[in-house]
Amino acid sequence: MKILFYDMGSYTYHDFLSYLKKAGHTCKTVYYHFPDKFHDDFFCERFAEYLSGEVYDIVISVNFFPLVAQLCHQYHIKYIAWCYDSPLEERLSDYFHYETNYIFLFDRIEAAQYQAAGYTQVFHLPLAVNTDRLDSLAFSASQIAAHSADVSFVGNLYDSPLDTLLYAADSFTKGYIEGILQAQLRIYGCYLLDDLITEDLLQAVNHSFQKIGQTNLSLNHRGLTYAVATEITHLERSFLLEQCGELFDTHFYTTKPCDLPYVKLCGPVKYEDEMPCVFRHSKLNLCPTLKCIQSGIPLRALDIMGAGGVLLSNYQPELAEYFEDGTDLILYESMADAIAKADFYLKHDELRRQIARNGYHKVKKEFSYPKRIEELFRVAQIHT
Repeated sequence: MKILFYDMGSYTYHDFLSYLKKAGHTCKTVYYHFPDKFHDDFFCERFAEYLSGEVYDIVISVNFFPLVAQLCHQYHIKYIAWCYDSPLEERLSDYFHYETNYIFLFDRIEAAQYQAAGYTQVFHLPLAVNTDRLDSLAFSASQIAAHSADVSFVGNLYDSPLDTLLYAADSFTKGYIEGILQAQLRIYGCYLLDDLITEDLLQAVNHSFQKIGQTNLSLNHRGLTYAVATEITHLERSFLLEQCGELFDTHFYTTKPCDLPYVKLCGPVKYEDEMPCVFRHSKLNLCPTLKCIQSGIPLRALDIMGAGGVLLSNYQPELAEYFEDGTDLILYESMADAIAKADFYLKHDELRRQIARNGYHKVKKEFSYPKRIEELFRVAQIHT
């Protein structure tokens, strides 16, 4: 089968492409970084030349790109987009209705919400991990020494705009949102934000903009929800890192400077050949999920287990569905529970190593690229 692959530097591109080629498919890749993913005449002209110049069976991308979807619809070619971002940007849904689309989301609840809204070309599919590549990696003694730790976290704290958005809000509105924030911060496995952020609350926030003359600024439900969710994520991650830093040898790999006095700040690591060393040689890998990922298993969680690391994650419905807590991974149900479990498992080396082995074998068996690609093609009714 002949495949045109669009990519703009995604984490999983090389692994995805490798397995497509191993399956015997001929793949050509178009690399391009959008200044504006919704309007780009240069890209549209060039991509149209590819679609009109040769016959491709399908177009594939990691994550969904509206102009690619539009052009595939115009040229009557199936477009598969497998997304590791969640939640998707709201404006993208304006392009979901094309019958040539096959959009796969790793969060079951997010996919179901789109389906309930009438977007029949959106499907649920968990992500995959390339254990063959991870198994082949060999690390030097200096790399292992640099990345060995009791607890590691690779990610960001998130900069939420919530304080700015609430600058002019009245005390009742600020207090109500603080109550929502604190409730969701303490409850795992149940997503409260969609129900608690009401239309009246949204109107109150927007009215506060008008009071200070910001008549062009208006939030929608998703915008306010995302601001609250990122603030919760920031608070949870900061607290866990601070507590782990005080008690354990804790490394934090991130792209932005921050003030965590007890934590070793290590800067970013490369996805393909450095990050797996962190995961494999840290005793525990902390992975607090972005709060607006409602049920799905983030790519980072699979990367940790696929590299042979021990995953310490907040409770997520799909993690609990596919993996057994205390056998394949470690799930916490509160921030205090996370610290208690970190302390316990750091004192039980063989138990922790067995969890790493179990998690690795579960991921290798159930979250492989060949298995996922077969499902992508089955849903898209592509016969190879």
